Amino acid sequence: MKTTQFFRPLLLTSALMLATPAMANNWMSIYQQGVQGDETANEQAIASLTAASAAAPEDLQLQAMLGAVETASAKHAMLPWNKMKLAEQGLSKLDKTLRQLDPQDRAQAIVTMQVHTIAGCTFINLPDLFNRFNEGYALLKNQIQSPAFGFAPTAAQQALYSCGAKAASKAGDEALAKTWQQQSAQ
Repeated sequence: MKTTQFFRPLLLTSALMLATPAMANNWMSIYQQGVQGDETANEQAIASLTAASAAAPEDLQLQAMLGAVETASAKHAMLPWNKMKLAEQGLSKLDKTLRQLDPQDRAQAIVTMQVHTIAGCTFINLPDLFNRFNEGYALLKNQIQSPAFGFAPTAAQQALYSCGAKAASKAGDEALAKTWQQQSAQ
């Protein structure tokens, strides 16, 4: 598998983010271009999300999107040590965002779900050397199994199911992967 496939775009997380007002269509478009676009689109997304994050440092969704886009920038680096540096920079931002979440704050349940989905989908797509698959799979699985999941918008549920199905398949749990894939298609 090519290195660029490990940093595959996370289209499904975009459906999840449309569920909240904080994720305006403009930010969603920028995020999508950043994770799925070429090097120029990625650089533009990093610049835009960096400015937005600086203006709203308390917006954990923007912080997570920036971390995911920065992680995706590794696919555009030519030298292996630059790939590592860029990936680690984005992962560091995602880790910091995850630490800032308060899982007991029910008012922030949708934010928690969104950040966990962004981080989880990013982590499961990393090369094995980053040792993040299990963490990403756990984030996704916990969100799908949480009581709040049933109250999430349909698009958010589908995004989580789809990314979770990919993780379950990669983990060798084909029965769960099939179930979640079917749920994502509904």
